[in-house]
Amino acid sequence: MRKLILLPVVSILAVALMAPAVAGKPGMKEVPFKATFSGFLTGFSEVPDGRCDNPPEGKVAYAVASFEGWGNATHAGYSYVYADHCSYWDLEAGMADGTYGQGELTLVAANGDVLRISYGEGVSLSGPPVVEFMDYFTFEDGGTGRFTFASGGGVEFGSVDFTTYWFEIQMDGVIAYKKR
Repeated sequence: MRKLILLPVVSILAVALMAPAVAGKPGMKEVPFKATFSGFLTGFSEVPDGRCDNPPEGKVAYAVASFEGWGNATHAGYSYVYADHCSYWDLEAGMADGTYGQGELTLVAANGDVLRISYGEGVSLSGPPVVEFMDYFTFEDGGTGRFTFASGGGVEFGSVDFTTYWFEIQMDGVIAYKKR
């Protein structure tokens, strides 16, 4: 229960810290970003060459976890998402420790615009079969349409049920975007 109370506090802090980074971009106005998605963990795959080359110190990537889902996001409407990230093995402990990173999420908005998001510093907050998690995300240049030059970020938290492979996530942050 303590973890669930801690998540909103961490969300508020993350958004507050992210705001100065977005505010400094000329011609871009920051606005709140909120999203809720659900879908399926589609699997764990072998780590391809070059995909997970920058793990945290003392860790190595042992798999790439992939997710596919749908939901609503401010500034995007009903959207499709595909994400994958590197799952880490703690070398000192000799086991997977629930951390993950080097995540890439692609959001396809209702009108077809694409928003690119990276995420990292992921931690699992509970053990199987239902794993609660949280991480930090950043909007990346390189999307399409109004999201071509997106910036900002925030915090993401959710859960994965390893008996059904169902996931749910909530994203809360700030975004700035415009066409140049």
